[in-house]
Amino acid sequence: MVGRDRELARVMLLLDDALAGGGRLVLCTGEAGIGKTRLAEEAAASAAARGVPVAWARAADRDSLPPYGL
Repeated sequence: MVGRDRELARVMLLLDDALAGGGRLVLCTGEAGIGKTRLAEEAAASAAARGVPVAWARAADRDSLPPYGL
């Protein structure tokens, strides 16, 4: 992973907090192609390696789904 050390470190700290019993939510937003999915994949791999169940969901264009469709 190139150029996202700071973001990955932050997510790993939040994972540590969650594993210690603190509730956490990470929202990764931004323009297409900036590495959001790659960051999520790295975080998911770290979580899975530590025994945390991981689930994925994807949404299509908001105009193509009914409200709350995902």
